[in-house]
Amino acid sequence: MKYITIFLFLGLATQSIAQVSQPNRLEIELKNYEQKFLVVSAEERGLILTRQVQNTETRRENKYEVYHIDTAFNIEYHDFLFVETKFTLKGYDVFDEQFYMLFEYMGSRPEFYLVRMNLIDYSINTFQFESQLPLALTEFEIIENTIVLGGFVNSRPTVVTYFFGENKPKVLPGFYNNKSELLQIEMEDDKGVFHTISAFKTDRGRKALNLKTFDTNGNTVKDINIDPTDDYSLLYGRATSLKGEALLVTGTYTKKRLDMSRGLFIARVNPNGEYVINYYNFADLKNFFNYMKAKREKRVRERIERRKIKGKKNKFNYRLLVHDIVERNGRFIMVGEAYYPKYSYNSFYAGSFSYGNPYNNNYGQIFDGYKYTHAVVIGFDRRGRLMWDNSFEVNDVVSWTLDQYVHVSHKKDKTALLYLYDNEIRTKIIEKDDVVEGKSFDELKLSFDYDEVKNDSGREYGGLEDWYDNTFYAYGVQNLSNKRDRGVKLNREVFFINKIIYE
Repeated sequence: MKYITIFLFLGLATQSIAQVSQPNRLEIELKNYEQKFLVVSAEERGLILTRQVQNTETRRENKYEVYHIDTAFNIEYHDFLFVETKFTLKGYDVFDEQFYMLFEYMGSRPEFYLVRMNLIDYSINTFQFESQLPLALTEFEIIENTIVLGGFVNSRPTVVTYFFGENKPKVLPGFYNNKSELLQIEMEDDKGVFHTISAFKTDRGRKALNLKTFDTNGNTVKDINIDPTDDYSLLYGRATSLKGEALLVTGTYTKKRLDMSRGLFIARVNPNGEYVINYYNFADLKNFFNYMKAKREKRVRERIERRKIKGKKNKFNYRLLVHDIVERNGRFIMVGEAYYPKYSYNSFYAGSFSYGNPYNNNYGQIFDGYKYTHAVVIGFDRRGRLMWDNSFEVNDVVSWTLDQYVHVSHKKDKTALLYLYDNEIRTKIIEKDDVVEGKSFDELKLSFDYDEVKNDSGREYGGLEDWYDNTFYAYGVQNLSNKRDRGVKLNREVFFINKIIYE
């Protein structure tokens, strides 16, 4: 087993004005070409870290390193798993004190291999079953003794369930449709049901949402189409459960057949499947444009008022990435992040082999990632009525994939909005419509007094993630130098995790 140096920091960080503390940090030193860790939250049971490492013991198996650390960053478990080389890690989940790793083999007879680790005694069970469908996997969830898999078969959305100990999948009805798109699988562990949301095109060519509820046997409990009124289209939706079997669905809408959103909607679906949709145009939100510089925001606001006076509708088109709904004390909060695809243009000489012309000039559009501009935060009640809205400017973030950057934390009536960029935790404190504290910056706490970050070893890896209660974890890779602390290497590359608490 190769030697790994681990630093564990246990001192309390000095609180910033934004009341963000960093009580713990864990470092694992990386050697050349070592893979980075996958980090999985087990909430109050801690974190699981896993990665594939070089296998020098056997030739027919891949070797996976697994750590389990508790919420104080004590290492509770560290060992290795061996899996046949034909299998590739495709997904993971934590359910009922068990950690699951799903592997897939895409051969002539596709197979799944499931590893289940008990987080109490660390006993391991494995299950192997045939796929029987050429499923391009996008979703993996566990609920009780049921495995839920979502994805695409021949580019059509499909959801199947397997039961532990059985090899035959159950294909759930109502998905295999080339006009629909699977958006979400939401588990309700305490009720033994799960929900799916799909977007589909109506006969009028507009988009609507389909909400289905299934029990753990794969039986359909509810099947509801949420059709937009007038000439709206519902682009995207996320669901959350209320007491009494009611559901809230929030997302983005547009007009007619456009692909960019004009605003937000909130739909309340009662236990009988009846629903009411409330629509909120971006122009009608109080703080949606606060991310802009003052002069530009003033011009936009004046334009909105002029159009209202003339009886004209305001039309603002945004791409918005909508996150899961968060419930706090009977109130609900939704966060959406606005972004746009960023491109650059490159011209070059193709050279003498391009159709015999050495000066053939070619122009190419190059995708440079998704540029994030701001997050919009809305609060609403159980009936889906908007109570307040706010926003948070997001600077500098460009990502190759659409991931959640802004997270929310709550204490009494205040809400903290946080995201991580360039080794800084950027925070804004709001109280409903009001800004209690503008953006503040907290550098990530390092392990030693004289550690210095030489560079960020990969902004596309790592970030800030929800953990439990008002606790988050930040993780990534850093190249560090240290010229003064005794017993510390002059240069080292580390994988790190910092515990982040909003107090």
